Amino acid sequence: MTRSARQWVSWSVLAVVVVATLAVGAFADDEPASADERSRALKEGVQCPVCNGQNVLESNAPVATLIREEIDRRIADGWSDAEINGLLVETYGEFVLLTPSGSGLTGLVWVIPVAALAAGTAGIGIAFARWRDQGVPQGPTDDDRRLVAEARAAAT
Repeated sequence: MTRSARQWVSWSVLAVVVVATLAVGAFADDEPASADERSRALKEGVQCPVCNGQNVLESNAPVATLIREEIDRRIADGWSDAEINGLLVETYGEFVLLTPSGSGLTGLVWVIPVAALAAGTAGIGIAFARWRDQGVPQGPTDDDRRLVAEARAAAT
C-alpha cells in the first residue's frame, strides 16, 4: 500500500470514528428511567426564580419548594418532561430553564462553535496537505552546496 493510500485510509477511519461518536452522543438515551430520577433531573434543570443561579433542587426558597412539589405532582399525574418544562416556562418565563432550547437564536449558540471547530480542523488539514504537496526538499540542494562552498572560499 502506498503512503498516500495509507494516509487516506487513516483519515477515513478517523472520520468514521468521529462521526460515530457524535451520532452516539446525539442519539443516546439519556432519559431517566424511574420517576425519582426524572424528578431529580427536572429539578436540577430548573432555576429558582428568586435565587441567583441556583436550581430548585438545591434551593431552600419557598418558591423552589412549591416548584419541587409541582414537578412531583405532574410526574405522578403522568406528564412528560417536555410538558412539565412547558408549564414552568409558561408560568415563570424562559429563563427558568437552565438548559436552553436548541431552536431559534439559541440553536445558533450550539451550532456555531461546532461549525467553527470543523472549519478550523478542515483548514489545518488543507494547509498541511498543501505544504506536503509543495515538495520541500529534505536535504541541501546543489545551490545550497554552491553557496556554502563560496562562503568558505571567501572566509579563507
